[in-house]
Amino acid sequence: MVTVAVAGGSREEILALVTRAHEKYPGTLTFLVFDTADNIDQQGVWEYIPCKDEKEMVKKAVSSVANDQAQILLKGIVQTHTILKEVLQKEHGLKTQNVLSHAALIDLPNIDRPILLADAGMNIAPSKEELIDIIHNTAGVAAKIGLMKPKIALLSAAENVNPKMPSSVLAKEVTEHFSESKEVTVFGPISLDLALSKEAVAHKRFTGPIEGDADILIVPNIDVGNVLYKSLVLFGKAVTGGTIVGTKVPIVLTSRSDALESKLYSLEFAMKQVQ
Repeated sequence: MVTVAVAGGSREEILALVTRAHEKYPGTLTFLVFDTADNIDQQGVWEYIPCKDEKEMVKKAVSSVANDQAQILLKGIVQTHTILKEVLQKEHGLKTQNVLSHAALIDLPNIDRPILLADAGMNIAPSKEELIDIIHNTAGVAAKIGLMKPKIALLSAAENVNPKMPSSVLAKEVTEHFSESKEVTVFGPISLDLALSKEAVAHKRFTGPIEGDADILIVPNIDVGNVLYKSLVLFGKAVTGGTIVGTKVPIVLTSRSDALESKLYSLEFAMKQVQ
């Protein structure tokens, strides 16, 4: 049984998610919903914990995962910075890595495997050291979902190092850092087509440690990550889900604009990380 703590969850969109999750995974999940609003659950799909204000609501939700009452933290109707600020309070002991980062699981109809993408939602312009930490975080997630010794592509506009293109220089430096690793294959700079398309590899006659078979895509900054993520959803018909990692438990950050399918996929992604 996996317990999900929801901060700000007594809302219609969260009720729809919880109801759908129970339908798809009967007897697998329990939900602790913390909120200042009235309890709208009429079917007993969650345990409701009333709170006097937002501060108490967030603190109690975060404390529940810190105290092992819950294994997943899900953001309901509350600001992202509010919940992350509480997560980072030392009293909770939830931060386990040097940086927190966003990992997205992406299922594309024309690719025969799911792809991990980082960081499209947390770190704005990571330094070399931060990018290395993001790779460690994402590789850790990959292992939890059964993807061992992943091939990790450091994306840039081309596969050649260009001193005038900072992302290519950064990719080369990070590649060198992981050159002796036996747990992951890290390579860059590499373009998106060469990272994911064997046809592009053949057309360009490209040879390298990644030839259209990348498992993880690492972007140089949040601009690239955000545009790539949304492009895959809008135009590539991708099914996506994401969590914040680098903490004791996965954190699911839902948005009101997210489709129910996307919210459920994010929850499923988090479940894979704790089971």
